[in-house]
Amino acid sequence: MNKLYYEMPYEREVCATVTAVEGNMVFFDKTIFYPEGGGQPGDRGVFNGYEIVDTRKVGDEVAHIFNSTEGLSVGSEGKLVLDWDHRYAFMKRHSAQHLLSSIFFKTLSVGTVAVHLADEYVTIELDRKEIGKSDLLEVEDIANSLVRKGLRIEQRDLPRSEAKALHMRRSIKVDDDVVKVVFISGQDAVACGGVHVSSTSEIGEISFYGVEYIRGHLRTIWLVDSEAVRVRRECLDITNEVSVLLSSPREEIVSSLKARLGELEDARRRIRGLYSDMARAEALSIKEDCSVHMTCLPLDEFRTVLSSLNRRCDVLVLRDGEKKEFLYVGSEGHFTELKKILSLKGGGRNGLYQGSFSQDGRSLLEQAKEVIDGFKG
Repeated sequence: MNKLYYEMPYEREVCATVTAVEGNMVFFDKTIFYPEGGGQPGDRGVFNGYEIVDTRKVGDEVAHIFNSTEGLSVGSEGKLVLDWDHRYAFMKRHSAQHLLSSIFFKTLSVGTVAVHLADEYVTIELDRKEIGKSDLLEVEDIANSLVRKGLRIEQRDLPRSEAKALHMRRSIKVDDDVVKVVFISGQDAVACGGVHVSSTSEIGEISFYGVEYIRGHLRTIWLVDSEAVRVRRECLDITNEVSVLLSSPREEIVSSLKARLGELEDARRRIRGLYSDMARAEALSIKEDCSVHMTCLPLDEFRTVLSSLNRRCDVLVLRDGEKKEFLYVGSEGHFTELKKILSLKGGGRNGLYQGSFSQDGRSLLEQAKEVIDGFKG
């Protein structure tokens, strides 16, 4: 198979002939489709109207993964056509990753442990547990300055001894006698079998997006090209909208929001206090001979008050709303029977039992009253 994706990385279509069909895998005499590898996903596209959903390595061959191969056979001829937007986006992301990793290495003496190229972002796992935000933003600044310079990016096949003599920032991962080395002019050289753009200017824009921690390492997250632009504009729109809602200048929205949240928490505390006072007053108003009481207030205060009154008669307090819950004050035997008859869920001890119910509160109230009054009879 003639693998053209290295020598012709910008070619979007090529005439090819099927040489083998194995299940949903199709092999051709030549291909411009790059197979998954080095953190870069496989290409996708079409062949004579058939959809190619992925491309993978199978030994030394390149397998094109089809949704359906019905009607395809050895000798079938046609055009392999790349999903160019997909391929080109990953060429940019892969090149951006090389650039960022080289800056981490040259500026902060930090090596790259692993990389991942996703549809929306690039992640670079570093051999460091912590890196300050100012250093990460400096890496972003340097990266974008090198993007604007339009540094040449090229891939060369070098004898292994010559590649090793370059003392690259990352060891050579393959055992081949000939090693593919990707050069960013004056900035980086690293062994890599992916496909890349020919100039840093094609990367467009690189934006630091965040960090996470994995395996004791810091994983940095980056946006590239159109995704960086999209998120930057989206963040600006959100910031402007929040500024209007808070009636605050953009530079003051964080402090303004913190103040509003503090006011909201104070209001919630006052409301909780009022609910508590109301529930306590309502609990104290329940008469000794009351069997069932319906409320819309939280049951915590009812539990505290009713347990302190040392009531002689059983009482069931129901709260019916978004939350359907009950509190029962009475004997364990009565609760066991009540729970079975009314399909209550819950438990407790020492005369206090609580839980939830699912039926309509009003109908439950009538049933419960009849059962509890039966206990008294």
